[in-house]
Amino acid sequence: MFTRKVRVLITVCLAVLGITGAACAETLPKYIFLFIGDGMGSTHVRAAECYFKDAQIQRGLAAEKIAGLTLLTLPMRGRATTFAKDSVVTDSAASATAFSSGYKTDNGVLNIDPKTGRKFDVMSQFVKRHGMRVGIISSAAPNHATPAAFYAHVEDRDMYPEIAMQLAASGLLDYVGGPTMLDVADTAAKATDAKAREAALKNGYTIVEDRQCFDALKPGAQRIWVRSDMPMVIDGKHEIPLAEHVGKAIELLAGPEGFFMMVEGAAIDWASHTNDGAALVQEVLEFDRAIARAIEFYRTRPDEVLIVVTADHECGGLSLDEGRLNAPGMSKILEGQKKSRNTSAEMFEKFEKGKISFDAALPQMKAFFGIQNLSDEEQAECRKIFNEGGNEQGEHSYGDERRISLFWSRLVSARAGIIWGCLDHTAAPVPVYAVGAQAARFAGGSDNALIGRYIRDIISERKK
Repeated sequence: MFTRKVRVLITVCLAVLGITGAACAETLPKYIFLFIGDGMGSTHVRAAECYFKDAQIQRGLAAEKIAGLTLLTLPMRGRATTFAKDSVVTDSAASATAFSSGYKTDNGVLNIDPKTGRKFDVMSQFVKRHGMRVGIISSAAPNHATPAAFYAHVEDRDMYPEIAMQLAASGLLDYVGGPTMLDVADTAAKATDAKAREAALKNGYTIVEDRQCFDALKPGAQRIWVRSDMPMVIDGKHEIPLAEHVGKAIELLAGPEGFFMMVEGAAIDWASHTNDGAALVQEVLEFDRAIARAIEFYRTRPDEVLIVVTADHECGGLSLDEGRLNAPGMSKILEGQKKSRNTSAEMFEKFEKGKISFDAALPQMKAFFGIQNLSDEEQAECRKIFNEGGNEQGEHSYGDERRISLFWSRLVSARAGIIWGCLDHTAAPVPVYAVGAQAARFAGGSDNALIGRYIRDIISERKK
């Protein structure tokens, strides 16, 4: 009698939860997405969520129609550590290596053990051996650290020409999307890109460089490399946004083989390195729109898709002033800034060359950053920094290093409740969000290398 009652209770519980016996034997996904928000901590996500909702309120949208970030609808939640082999604070190369190979390495190294010289098995190699297709999409150049970690082996992430040629010579990537190749110096980038482009064409890649050809791509196309500029969103629209890359890659790669797709929102990190809250929220939203495109695909086949969203590290030591963050109109403060902090360099260069005084420059600075009223203390500090000149010391500012532009970007952020602690990466754990088949593996505490291994385990188990 007791056993029968227990069986009945279990049956009722399963019915209430909407779980069937078939669902309990969870399927293994055929299509796997790994979204990496470069530099994105939990505070970055919350800041963008508050901005997004307030912006809708300021436009007069009814309360019941206000949407939040797509990534915050993903049911499985976790946190991951990100340390490198040689440092508690990782860079993108070491962290992306962990995602790609399941192994830790030193900062600056891509998929090599610096002590033994052993090359790690990168994700694209692993996926191809298991008969699946591979897509690599990033708002950074494909030879930048994070995308490169999924196909390349180098001792130094700055070996851009070598990384570019490894992509061009590789037959591992079925879809590559993002800007053209980069190099240490802008003058060298054109030569690096041209050489890689030529080699890729010889190796059977179809090069796509305009919207018309992009729209014309149809399933059956092989080795697609889509190249288009992707400036920071606050500085101009992308001809091919990140979300549209994801949509096209799904269209081209979906099939009986299945696929693995890595998608990076790279400029979240760049905005954080410059402590630019106005740029940051736009980059998180751009990243979230790409996730939404994958979610659309997931909804058509939930038993076949796994989506994992995380970050390679936190950047900027971001904290939040909840009172200001939740104040009505905080979005207008951020939208008052015309462009990114980095593009303000042109304005400050004109001031310096023309020897413009602080009083003459102040109205232009206010107009650019969208702040008209400074307190006496703020104006005194601004005047002091402007008159002293000089650069903000720190190699990780990723752009304009003027102390005066940093003053303004931090001021805009602070008034919206976004408080920056540094210009560099930190050791803070990063958020993990997941949905779909096997998503439960990514809940709770984890590590970037474990995430890479979980994905490999899922692929191996599916192919047994």
